Amino acid sequence: MNSWYRLDLGSERKAFEPARQIQQIFMARFLMDKPGSGRALFSSYDSVADQVHLFFSPAAADVAVRFRAVPCDKPVAPSYLSLLAGEGDALSTYFPEPLAA
Repeated sequence: MNSWYRLDLGSERKAFEPARQIQQIFMARFLMDKPGSGRALFSSYDSVADQVHLFFSPAAADVAVRFRAVPCDKPVAPSYLSLLAGEGDALSTYFPEPLAA
């Protein structure tokens, strides 16, 4: 359970509804876990490619696999990530290094 997962949702317009549905399913599972489970769902948007990406933490592998997300390396640019669902401090927990200015 060390792998991150990535799911590409397409353009910002096309990604809205799938992202909402994934967030709802993620939250249902997240709320059943004890606090500090490590489950986190992050999103990023590549404006050049008009592509929305979701990143699932290793603890959220069960949800990631359900949506056919693919294993990937840990995201390397946390300044481009937003926490979509999970513990409020998940961004600083998974990315404790200072953000580049």
